[in-house]
Amino acid sequence: MATTPSREEIEVATGTLRREARIWEEQAEKMAEIVPRIEALRLDRIEAGLFQVVFDTYGQAVDQIIARSREGRECMTDIGSTLRRVADTYDREEDANVHRTEHIY
Repeated sequence: MATTPSREEIEVATGTLRREARIWEEQAEKMAEIVPRIEALRLDRIEAGLFQVVFDTYGQAVDQIIARSREGRECMTDIGSTLRRVADTYDREEDANVHRTEHIY
């Protein structure tokens, strides 16, 4: 039979989830900073000069990097939100004694 965790142990666990959520959210913001930096690397045809042969491919690469950076930011934000939601749900259920009454421990 599982041992019922103490309130302090639960606070440690949910606090850890919230810290992890904050880390994911901070990293998501760093991903967002990539987009304008990559956009600044975009060339127009005049700037490409002698490299006209690879101009279209270069533009596609920039587009892909921007798209993946935005996608990464969104996913990282979702992970952070999910971790925070799990901690909040756990705290609400613990406050309502759901875990004890449903014999989850």
